[in-house]
Amino acid sequence: MDIRETNRANQIPIEKEVQRSVNLIDIDTTIADYMVNTIIPELEENGSPIKVPLIYGNSERWNNARKDGYLRDVRGRIQIPLVMFKRNSIERDSSITNFKDGVSMPSIQKYSKRNRYERFSLQNNANPSYEQYDVAMPSYVTVTYEVMIWTSFTEHMNQIVEQFQYATDRYWGSKDGYKFRTRIDSFDNQQEVGDGTERIIRTVFTMVVNAYLLPAEHSNKPTVKKSFTAKKVVFGIETDLTGGILGSQPSLYNEYAQVIDFVAVRGSQMAEFVNGTTVKLTNVRKPILPSELIGVFDIVNWFRIYINGDFISPSAYTYSYNGATKEIIFTFTALSFTLDSQDEVAITGKFQELWT
Repeated sequence: MDIRETNRANQIPIEKEVQRSVNLIDIDTTIADYMVNTIIPELEENGSPIKVPLIYGNSERWNNARKDGYLRDVRGRIQIPLVMFKRNSIERDSSITNFKDGVSMPSIQKYSKRNRYERFSLQNNANPSYEQYDVAMPSYVTVTYEVMIWTSFTEHMNQIVEQFQYATDRYWGSKDGYKFRTRIDSFDNQQEVGDGTERIIRTVFTMVVNAYLLPAEHSNKPTVKKSFTAKKVVFGIETDLTGGILGSQPSLYNEYAQVIDFVAVRGSQMAEFVNGTTVKLTNVRKPILPSELIGVFDIVNWFRIYINGDFISPSAYTYSYNGATKEIIFTFTALSFTLDSQDEVAITGKFQELWT
């Protein structure tokens, strides 16, 4: 029996609005909505506005339009003006190649319910945790559409064709939805006469759309994965205090314990005001420089002092350590001003703060 352990920490639910795929119907709908809402103009006939309808050309409609040169409604009247389109072909876009396996496009949403305000995060210097979505690489395709336009007057046809020509080589779509680059190369204009004395102006052209396809799942796995960024990264030292395994050679830590402990020491404290030239750190211990680091460690910059946020050069002060009183006293000899009890003197460096 195959029993697989499941890490519930990796089972992060994804909202339905994020689990969206890009299908052929999405491409068709995007192109159709852009033609209706942006391109196809509102015509005027006898002082009244005329809305030009757009329909999808299924096989029956398209064959009838090719055979008769026009379409009729359910009452037998010629439908004019009218715009009809259909999808002709789908080809792989060889100009855009990518590796789909192991490659994804990251997207980060900064707002998350996990970023609620709390004092704990501020006190521990934790950064906000963002929601990260890894989207699989789509398949880039070239979709070809054929469009037919019918009007009664050349003036009306000119208005529609001009709008389509101006929209070529643009990204068709909505602000909050999909956008696909569309190209129109040429228009084929024809003038026909229907039943009786009905005059029909017809224009046929082809649209080439650069689009992409992405299924919701592939091989029973979702194409969109959700994760959270780390709030805080902590670097530490992993050591072995056993002195070796089963009486073998001593561990690396025991051999270089003084060096490792010295490197790990770092203190930060606000100094106490003594007088106009002197401040001190209390309840601290200054570690001894290991012999292995003599000539390597920068003794001059043992401390870094900031007065009211301004860095003070080590040449501007001297210091002394009193192990009995657990104090480090700093005397400033080259300041251009006199210290005041209201000045903030922040000191960081190689010293340990002792717990009382």
